[in-house]
Amino acid sequence: MASKFEIGDLVWAKMKGFPAWPGKVIEPKDELKTPMKKKNHHFIFFFGSENYAWIPEDSIFHYMSNKEKFLLTTRVPRGFKEAIEAMEDAVKALPEQSQIRMQDLPSIDEELAQIFPNKSFTAPARKAKETPVKKEAETKPIKPKIKRDSFLRKTPMKRPSPLSPSQKIIKKARAVAKVTASPSMLHHKSPIHSTPINSPDKSNEAEVTSATKIKSRIIPELKVSEGEVTNDDMPVTSAATQIEESLLIKPVMKSVIPTPSRIGFLGLGIMGQGMVMNLLRSGHEVTVWNRTIVKCREFVKAGALKGNSPAEVVQSCDITFSCVSDSSAVKDLVFGNAGVLQGISPGKCYVEMSTIDEDTVQDAAEAITARGGVFLEAPVVGSRVPALEGQLVILAAGDRKLYDDCYSCFEALGKKSLYLGSDVGAAMRMKLIINMIMGTVMASLAEGMAMAEKVGLDQEDIAEVLSLGSLSCPTVIHKSQAILNQKYDPHFPLQHQQKDLRLALQLGDKVEQPLYVAAAANELYKKARRLGYGESDISAVFRAASA
Repeated sequence: MASKFEIGDLVWAKMKGFPAWPGKVIEPKDELKTPMKKKNHHFIFFFGSENYAWIPEDSIFHYMSNKEKFLLTTRVPRGFKEAIEAMEDAVKALPEQSQIRMQDLPSIDEELAQIFPNKSFTAPARKAKETPVKKEAETKPIKPKIKRDSFLRKTPMKRPSPLSPSQKIIKKARAVAKVTASPSMLHHKSPIHSTPINSPDKSNEAEVTSATKIKSRIIPELKVSEGEVTNDDMPVTSAATQIEESLLIKPVMKSVIPTPSRIGFLGLGIMGQGMVMNLLRSGHEVTVWNRTIVKCREFVKAGALKGNSPAEVVQSCDITFSCVSDSSAVKDLVFGNAGVLQGISPGKCYVEMSTIDEDTVQDAAEAITARGGVFLEAPVVGSRVPALEGQLVILAAGDRKLYDDCYSCFEALGKKSLYLGSDVGAAMRMKLIINMIMGTVMASLAEGMAMAEKVGLDQEDIAEVLSLGSLSCPTVIHKSQAILNQKYDPHFPLQHQQKDLRLALQLGDKVEQPLYVAAAANELYKKARRLGYGESDISAVFRAASA
């Protein structure tokens, strides 16, 4: 099948659900497979976002001849203006490069031969030599396109531009993270990675990769940046004595296309606040609600809409997320007066991100689906800092189509999402197991630090050795530093950890699995709560261990 486009052509590329975006036909990347479809596809580089995608040929249009058709003047998405400017720079550069590479143009004799094919303008001997060249010129008379391809391949499209949306937003908001709307999605085949929207009717949404996105997925280094060090002459110490979680909130650059769906978010607690801010930064339209109305004000200033009740938020939004403290709060939110259930109608989608017991999440799912709604559970692994950085791990189970529809939201909120199947409760079981492991590790760390103190060892030395050995990990480093500094600002409240341990023990009883270590750790957390540290960080369990 003949192709209408060649490598290097400047085009408009259209993905389903998004406006046409300026791009360029480029050589395919090795890491992406060619789509197994009958119609032609081209590998497109998107200006502005520096992302790539396979796009069907019938969704690609030449740039100059369709400029008036696709150039947006109203409701311009974030990053579109910068993409147009980059495209115009590429267009302006074409004539200049054409002049530089005159040697690639046909010779005068060849051009005359094309204009007057029946006349000869060269000696016979020379004509014989140039016959192959003349044939090539006759089949491909437009040589400038070959030069243009070569030029555009050398154009440093990934250079940092003063007009890049990333720098504009960081300079304006000095935000923790920035996300630019761009016409691409990073699709990963592996179930360990975020699963893309890939339903049969979405032919335009193909596999996409991004060098920028790959870089943004690197876990932040556990070192204080130079801008955060107050004294350049300070002595070098171990990582365990330098790091605090409050210093680890660093920008995590992402490229996310916000879904056109209206997003609702219920709950602006320690986790919810960071999650909502990342949704707003990535360009999503978000309506928020919280039991304490005062917490909504800052988010309204940041661009969110405010709902007066959970039912109102659900009614006005296409997809509503919820992240509250415990099972009791979820029951009040879903089944209470003016709750979620009263706003559910056929087609409305609800995503439960709270960590609760399996029975509660299944009850909520049954009630919502009985009213024609769509349900997905998606508890998150991570604490306050990953929530602020958009580096959570999202565990999902339930309706697969809703999971796909949440793709852009999950990309804004986390570094990875896993779909565990349609069985509601599977994600909650995994979350409880993960938190059970973390709770027992933290209890063991607290006991070790307490014992070091009792036997006359320096706790700072213990923390340093831990940071240098095989036990070195963010949790151990951060929490040992919190114990050393006696700073228990809640990144993950102790009462929530104890609640998760209790739920894990209940799950163990249900399946007759003995949990000796978790049961002992739970008693230590219960003691810490009795001492008044329930609302402090989980590192405050040290107080119970040393009492």
